[in-house]
Amino acid sequence: MFKKYDAYLVGYYGMRNSGDDALMYATAWAAKHLIGCDNTKVGLYSHHACETESKYKLSLAFNQKYPGQNRLLHYKTAIQSKRIIFGGGSVLHSETDINLKRQLMSLSSHKKSLAVGVGIGPFTSIAAEKSCAKFLTECGYVGVRDNISLDIAQSIAPKANVTKTFDLAPLLLCSKKYKPQNVERKGIALTLCSVAINAMGKTDENAELQRIEQFTQLITLLYQKTGEPITLIEFNGHSLLGDWRINNIIVARLSKNIPVAIKKYEQNPIALLEHLASYKAILSMRLHGAILGYLANTPVLSLNYHNKCQGWCDEIGMHENYQIDLFNLDVENIISQIIQGLSTSFTPPALSIENAIKKSLANWSTQNEKYKLYRNYSTI
Repeated sequence: MFKKYDAYLVGYYGMRNSGDDALMYATAWAAKHLIGCDNTKVGLYSHHACETESKYKLSLAFNQKYPGQNRLLHYKTAIQSKRIIFGGGSVLHSETDINLKRQLMSLSSHKKSLAVGVGIGPFTSIAAEKSCAKFLTECGYVGVRDNISLDIAQSIAPKANVTKTFDLAPLLLCSKKYKPQNVERKGIALTLCSVAINAMGKTDENAELQRIEQFTQLITLLYQKTGEPITLIEFNGHSLLGDWRINNIIVARLSKNIPVAIKKYEQNPIALLEHLASYKAILSMRLHGAILGYLANTPVLSLNYHNKCQGWCDEIGMHENYQIDLFNLDVENIISQIIQGLSTSFTPPALSIENAIKKSLANWSTQNEKYKLYRNYSTI
C-alpha cells in the first residue's frame, strides 16, 4: 500500500505548552535530519502557528463536532504513514490514550514505530498499566527519559525493546535556527504552575493559596535583597488551564513597588530558549522550564512537585541545594542560595550540555554519536 507520509508525529502537541512545543520541534528535527523522514505530518490540538520542521500539520479539535472526530483523523493519517513517532513527554499513563497509540501503530507499522524521550506513569488505573505493557511490547523501539520509567518498563514488559535514553529538548541546540547571543544577563525568572491532585486536573485550593502566599513572599524578598527585576514566564498559554491563573493572582498580591513582569506564552521554542539566556537565574516548577534554562546555560533552581522534576535533577547532577521540595518550601533558604550564586557563582550541573546532546541523540540511534556539533555557549 502506498504511504503518503514517512512518519506521523504524535504527542500532546499544539496545546500552547512550551515544554510540549520544544518536544514537538525536537522530534520533527530529529525525524528529518537523523532518520531521513523528509515527509512527515504532525498532529496539533489547535490551529495556532507552531514552529516545526514537519511539512504537514493535522488540526485536531479541542471541541469535537461529533464523537470520535479526532480519532478518525488519527486513523486516516496513521494508515497513510510508514511509521508512528511518539515524541517525548509523559505520554504513557492513561488507558484510553495508550490504546489509541496501539491502534495507530497497528494501522501503520508496529516494527517501525518509535517512542522516544518518553516518561512512563504514574498510571491512572490497573487497566492503564496493562495497556502500557502491551504498548511497550508492540512498539518497535522505546527510549525512556528517566530511570523511574525504565524500572516501570522492565517490570511490566521485561521483553520489550526499551532503552534508557534522555529528554529530547537538547536537540533544539542542533537546529540551524538556534543562534545563541551573548547578552548582558539581568533579572530572575520564575516558571510557576498549579499542582493537580488527580487526572482531571483538580487542585487542592487551600494548598494552592498557601503556595501563592509563599511565592508572593519569595518574590518580594528576592527583589528587596537582590535588586533584580522579576519575570513570571508563562510556559502554558492555554486559555483555560494556562499559567496566567497563578501568575495573575501573585501579581495582584504584590506591592506596586516590586517590579514584576509577565512574559506571555512564546510559541517558538527556539525564541524561548534564546530568551531564557538573558536571566541571571531561574526558579522553575515547570519541568521544561528547568530543562530549557539548563540548555540556555542559565542557573536553575528546580521547585520539584513531581517525580519527573526530581528525575531531571538526578539526570544532570544538579547541586542538591538547588533541588527544592515544593511541598516544604523554605523561602529564606531559596533566597540565600540565589544571593550566594549571584555574589560568587552558581555550582553548575555535573552533566555538560555537550553530553546532554549526545544522550538525547541516543533516542534515535547509537550511530548518532558520530553527529558533529560544535557550539559556543554563553557563560555567566
